[in-house]
Amino acid sequence: MPQGSPLPFTAPDSGLPHGLSRRQRGIGLAIIAVLCVLYVGFALTPSSYALAFDYLGLPAQEPLLGSARLIRSDEWMVYTPYVQIAVANDFGQVNAHSPYHEVLRTFQALPLRDWGLLFKPYHWAFMLLPAANAYSFFFLFMALAFVAGWALFLRQLRLPPLAAVLLSLTLFFSPFVQVWWTSNAGAFALAPWGAVAWLGIGNRWLRIAASAYALAVWLLAVAYPPFILSSVLAMGVLVLAFRRDALTLPRLVDAIVAGALALAVFVGYFHAIIGIVQNTVYPGRRESAGGGVSAISLLAHWLPNLMTYRYDPLPAFKPSNACEIAVFSSLLPLLTAVLADHRRLQQWARANTTTVSIFLAGTAFIACWIFLPVPLAVGKATGLYMVPPSRALLAFGLLLTIGCALALFHGGVRLDRARLWSVLALLLAGSLAKFAFGQGSVSRLHSAADAWPYLCLALLAFAATRPQLASRALTVVLAVACLGNLLATGLFNPVQSARPIFAVDRAAVLASLQQKQAAFTPDGVLVADGHYGALLPGIGIPAVNHVLYLPQLDYFHRHFPAMPDNDFDFTFNRFAHIAVSRTDAPVVDADVVRLPAATMLAGPPPAAPCAAAPCAARPQQD
Repeated sequence: MPQGSPLPFTAPDSGLPHGLSRRQRGIGLAIIAVLCVLYVGFALTPSSYALAFDYLGLPAQEPLLGSARLIRSDEWMVYTPYVQIAVANDFGQVNAHSPYHEVLRTFQALPLRDWGLLFKPYHWAFMLLPAANAYSFFFLFMALAFVAGWALFLRQLRLPPLAAVLLSLTLFFSPFVQVWWTSNAGAFALAPWGAVAWLGIGNRWLRIAASAYALAVWLLAVAYPPFILSSVLAMGVLVLAFRRDALTLPRLVDAIVAGALALAVFVGYFHAIIGIVQNTVYPGRRESAGGGVSAISLLAHWLPNLMTYRYDPLPAFKPSNACEIAVFSSLLPLLTAVLADHRRLQQWARANTTTVSIFLAGTAFIACWIFLPVPLAVGKATGLYMVPPSRALLAFGLLLTIGCALALFHGGVRLDRARLWSVLALLLAGSLAKFAFGQGSVSRLHSAADAWPYLCLALLAFAATRPQLASRALTVVLAVACLGNLLATGLFNPVQSARPIFAVDRAAVLASLQQKQAAFTPDGVLVADGHYGALLPGIGIPAVNHVLYLPQLDYFHRHFPAMPDNDFDFTFNRFAHIAVSRTDAPVVDADVVRLPAATMLAGPPPAAPCAAAPCAARPQQD
């Protein structure tokens, strides 16, 4: 630890690198551009699709870096196969190779050749490049959009440029974002761009047009209400607290107009399926009351890895999983609590009581919804019933992390020996607390991830001994927090080439399935025991085994005509993973519907489409 008395307070540093010339900045941007070209050129992705090869009975595929994650089945079992389906159907709107003939215009954007492509810039590469490179571009686009978008939003909150970039990277590499990233990238990455356009553009007509376009792009990417509403709530609190100067009548009118235009695009694109989804058992009729999230999750925002071994929950928090246990943990809240110049921060807070009050009230409101048993009636009155408390952690994490950075910026940082020792003591307390959440030795409760915060603290202590670094304490603290998240979760998602994803040997898969006694119906539809997600349709095999974004009621009614109406609605009127088993009747297990193999093999459904009126199985498209 550094010796000596506390460093005198200096005004928060600007966050700009000293002595960085325009030429040096140009070189830096050129290096980033080259890396991006290489990333797309080698068709790299964060996909966990390598696991699919084992499921399909093919030789194992290993990612170039990291490990494929079974828990990311929403991506490698669902979204990536649907991208394969879109490519195989030449970006048409219906899967012509499936017995369901499912519509591909869904609330999780796929590369389709329709008018909605105008609002899917992340998919434009599919019209120009091979599928593998285009899929790589999709993930690169989202990563760059996240870092740039949130950095620009933070600049609108008046954080310095370098501080904004470092904080944006800290958010990107947070556990919550990384564990949900590969199937929800658009929900996170595109969220701030509407606010950036609305806050940052002076010309009124351009502001309306840019804001409307950015909002439409966001809504069409991943129309998942829990993440959308959480992001809106967090950004709304931040703007109301820190940018009330922007809340003029003309700008508010512009926001309403832009929102109405974006909503018109959304309704125009999805009008055929909005009512269908709203009427489903899941997700349409899902309603959430408040509470249910462990209060330990609150502490985990300050003490990274408190609830996890590597990425998985400790025994006390099972049967959770790596996705459900994740929060926006980083070192930043802990470092802010200990290293902030409390006297100057209090002075700033007293001079900005309205800002502080709004921010604390908004954060407390979200925290109550997450941790307290708030009645469903309150959720319906506020709209939060559409946001399960575990998903509202997105809003809480954004507010906490950004609020800490703003506190350090306005109050300043003090790096001294006593405070750094205090950080060390709290980290040790967190490490010891893990023994209360599980049984076993240190090696069964702690991993290399638990060592990263201590390494970051050592780097911070080293920086405190160097006057040039210590005078730039805000940047140093944010850089350390960013490094901590990068080390901890930077490789949660692997580095995987997309080329094998779009070159799966279908004949080898069929041979493997036939060895497992999979059979075809007379009209050539495969019925395979087990749960395959959308893997089989993804490689062009017409199979009963699938994942259905929209209910296919006519199809299943032809197979189960005697099923009572209520049971039929509960079983099939939902988003569902369709699996096959040796049961006598359909069985619902969470979002998996297991169909009896004998019934599905008994005979193919009639090829006739729905009657005159559009039905749930085949919504009309324009």
